[in-house]
Amino acid sequence: MKKSIQLLLAGSFLSAAFSSAYAEELDVSKKDNLEMCVEYFSEKSDSVKQAYFKELDKRGQLSYQDHERLAKGEVGPSSTMCGMYMAKGKPLAEQSRQIRPMTFKAVHVYPDMYYVSQSGMLVEGYERKEGMMPPSLNVEKPAVQAPPVLYGAQKE
Repeated sequence: MKKSIQLLLAGSFLSAAFSSAYAEELDVSKKDNLEMCVEYFSEKSDSVKQAYFKELDKRGQLSYQDHERLAKGEVGPSSTMCGMYMAKGKPLAEQSRQIRPMTFKAVHVYPDMYYVSQSGMLVEGYERKEGMMPPSLNVEKPAVQAPPVLYGAQKE
């Protein structure tokens, strides 16, 4: 009995030593940002998750909102796309569009929500309801739009 307890203790110490050594050996500096964000959700090992989180935070891929919400598995406005992938996993579908130079808007479809991101930050979240279309990426402009400045207008 005493020998089996010693073996169990020795085995648990060895497994803890191997897992910490594996986390130290895990070189995440060569991994792509998006790859780590998506893999974080399905990763089982806490040490690997911690390594991904530290590396992504070091690279500036997470906002302060992600730090608070990630433990709860939540996302919302001011979360990053990376934080959304880490908390919710890979979306069912995504569609993006360039709305201005260097500015992209995307709609991410999850089983229960639509999330709209702009330039890598979430700006809106909409509940998915049967019969409702996802948010549009195109904003309809009127046929005739007033000029932004009225020249020669009298001040009142």
